[in-house]
Amino acid sequence: MRALWLTLISSLVLLQALAQEMPDIPTPSKKYIKYLSLRLENGTMMSNGSELGDQIINSSYYNAWDIRLGFQKTDPYDVYKNLYRRPIMGLGWYASTFHNANVGEPNAIYFFLTMPFAFRPDSRWDFSYGAAFGLSYNFNPYDELENPSNIFIGTYSNYYVHLEFSAHYELSRRFIIDGSLGFKHFSNGAFRLPNAGINLIPATIGLKYKLGDPDEEIYKHKLKIPDHQKYGIFNIGFIAGSKNYLPGERNYFKGGIGINYLYALGYRYRLGAGVDIYYSDGYQERDTSGASNFEKSTAIAINGTWEWMLNKNLFVPLAVGIYVQRNDANGDKSPVYLRAGLRYRFDNNIFFGGTIKAHGGAADIFEWTVGYTIGRNPNPMRIE
Repeated sequence: MRALWLTLISSLVLLQALAQEMPDIPTPSKKYIKYLSLRLENGTMMSNGSELGDQIINSSYYNAWDIRLGFQKTDPYDVYKNLYRRPIMGLGWYASTFHNANVGEPNAIYFFLTMPFAFRPDSRWDFSYGAAFGLSYNFNPYDELENPSNIFIGTYSNYYVHLEFSAHYELSRRFIIDGSLGFKHFSNGAFRLPNAGINLIPATIGLKYKLGDPDEEIYKHKLKIPDHQKYGIFNIGFIAGSKNYLPGERNYFKGGIGINYLYALGYRYRLGAGVDIYYSDGYQERDTSGASNFEKSTAIAINGTWEWMLNKNLFVPLAVGIYVQRNDANGDKSPVYLRAGLRYRFDNNIFFGGTIKAHGGAADIFEWTVGYTIGRNPNPMRIE
């Protein structure tokens, strides 16, 4: 009996000690904390190496502003929110001018993601990296008669990409000031030539306002992540794109199928390999050689693929492909290509998304992809 009492007392003392060491985890009253941001931007336009391009750059002055609505999930037990230190995701609208009528005054609607480098619970300073992907519009595109000077962009609407590193300082519970340095790119993915693209190195300063209860806090400590169970999946994707081969001429379908196997190295990354098979329409007009129609129209490649999982549904596919069969007439001008983009996988394993396929620094096509994943992630999405 005495031994039983000693065991009970020892257990209570141990539990009390552990409880004192455990951080106080708040119970959030809202699913998300929302932020409204206004950002001002100024930057340098990068040259494409041509004399006419340099003339446009020298006669342009770029500045912009954008407004963002961001959402930060408050659930401290979400696995991916712990891994990425409570990131902010949201939507934004962008407006800019180059003070040059040949380029236009583009706008953009985009999705953005901001990830802190570390948990900093006792500091007003925070540092992060981020990206934005979207659709831009209101360019003044190249026209052989009316706007021959714009050798950068051949379409009114283009894809919008922005990468940045940021510093944030908390002025009060309501207001946060931030600054960033990044890289911005506009391109139509060779949908319409010319498509040299517009590249910028922008510096940004912004003010972020916390909506709702200013005393609502995000838990800024990392919890222990459950051990990862390794697994493999197969992705089968159908690719569709449109390619312009000569300025002023029609577009042709270019697409195909991709099959790959991916092995999960952890919660964040999957690594694998696969095969891409492409078909290019209009090959009869571009290739008059004696090769077979299959050789003229079809490209086959093996690829190495890396997936960066942002959460259980959203991921970034990156790939390097090597052709085993290609045709220069279809724009396959290099034996190696790169792919990068964004995809969303539903809980029923159907996924869709968009990626840019490029040879060197030149876009080949923008790939709209829909597909199916065979296999499931067996790991928990919440910390118990």
